[in-house]
Amino acid sequence: MTSEAAEHLTSVRGRVVRWLSTGEDPTGAKPLVVVLPGLGLTFYTRRTAAALAARGLPCAVLDLPGFGSRRPWPTRPDIHAIGLTAARWVESEAADRPVVVLGHSTGAQAALTAALALGPRRLRLSLVMAGPTFCPEQRRLTGLASATPLAYRSDRPTEIDPAEAWRGRTGMVGILGSGLRDGPEERIVHLRAPLTVTSGAHDAYAPFDWLDRLATSARNAPNVRTTRLGGSHNNLYTHAEEVADLVALAAQDAVRAG
Repeated sequence: MTSEAAEHLTSVRGRVVRWLSTGEDPTGAKPLVVVLPGLGLTFYTRRTAAALAARGLPCAVLDLPGFGSRRPWPTRPDIHAIGLTAARWVESEAADRPVVVLGHSTGAQAALTAALALGPRRLRLSLVMAGPTFCPEQRRLTGLASATPLAYRSDRPTEIDPAEAWRGRTGMVGILGSGLRDGPEERIVHLRAPLTVTSGAHDAYAPFDWLDRLATSARNAPNVRTTRLGGSHNNLYTHAEEVADLVALAAQDAVRAG
């Protein structure tokens, strides 16, 4: 196994999805962690991917909708389009193994879409919603604007790749808009996979009462875990080891779910 990221290209319904793997498992026996980053920005997730590989968990960071390269985007910049493409990728690349879908920020909303799409056909599955957006109070621009200065209090601009952000500058607006129109507390009622909900202790986008509302709304999930970790919104970068420890528990959930 290696913690170095390797680039791959997979055709999904005629569109090419770029993804980055760490800790590859040639046997395909270990749970696979599939990461959907916030606003489609992959760079800041790589520390968590490496930490997962160090724990023996293979990880695939999906470059959706496709800001990580100059290739054509394989899907629209919309949380539901991203989630459905991710589900199709899982069906293509991880058909016979346990899977954890780890989504962060708007990626958590896309991950919920993916888990709901996969649920009827897959038993060995668990969902991790990290720093999930957007609580109802923040679905208006005034609420979002008031939370933003506090959401990143433990983060730095160096956590973002400027080239990736530039390529995605218009698409990120679309992702943000689709996230603001979403009500994950309503959709999560239909989830039948184990759920982990988490955020950084100083993440103003994901206050604890929002995590609690998501957890209690997931009444059909076989088990639910809620926790606060260190850092603020981008704690997949600043507290990767803590996040990886939590995702390892979700991997055990996926194995037991089967």
